[in-house]
Amino acid sequence: MSKKTFTLAGPSSVVPGTIQDNVMVLKNLVSEVGLTFFETRACLCYTRNDIPNSLAGLGLKYHVHLPLDLNWTHGSGHVFQVVAALVQKTGFLSPDKFVLHPPADAGHLEEFSLLWQKSGFDPGQLLVENVSGHDLSNLWEVVEEQGLGVCLDIGHILAYDQMSILEEDIVWERTALVHVYGREDHTGHVGLTVMTESGKRTLQLILSRVKDGTSVLLEIFTLQDFLDSRDILIQMADSWGMDFS
Repeated sequence: MSKKTFTLAGPSSVVPGTIQDNVMVLKNLVSEVGLTFFETRACLCYTRNDIPNSLAGLGLKYHVHLPLDLNWTHGSGHVFQVVAALVQKTGFLSPDKFVLHPPADAGHLEEFSLLWQKSGFDPGQLLVENVSGHDLSNLWEVVEEQGLGVCLDIGHILAYDQMSILEEDIVWERTALVHVYGREDHTGHVGLTVMTESGKRTLQLILSRVKDGTSVLLEIFTLQDFLDSRDILIQMADSWGMDFS
């Protein structure tokens, strides 16, 4: 029987430098790169010098993590205009997932998803992520009705007591990306060297339930921690009868 296999991904921010610098570091370590668009203003100013055409010829998959500072107080239409510009900017790389830190208000997410679909974008490629203070519990109806996807962040589950997410059947149907790291604390995302046994059991549960081929992003932002965590993740997965491409 073949092993369950996941797509290993890394963020475009493991070393100081440009997106291109980071992709070149990662290209022999992962099969997919998550373009980490942290700040709206800076990302809207990206040109082909920042995201060159050559990245399309490296044989990598790509996805986009949309900015963390999207301003929902200006309305869903404003947020959509920003996001649509970023989708267009990265279109030549054919990203297949767009991760969104969702608004607290379910109505805003519904409005945004309607604009997304009206513009011809695939709703299944728009992934809402569980974040600090937001376990998605008030958004499941919108996710189901609009056909949205889910990005499951294990660090947020462990840090913010969000284990109840794993009781929702819709999670296993819609999760297309899993964020993995050892712990979230005041220093940020820490590598898998500090993951507790409870955390490992939770990770094993998640990987056993999500679909074969799901992308797994090691969301770690320093190169040595990334390399160490990559080795640990591959070893753990092998012991669970799983593998990475």
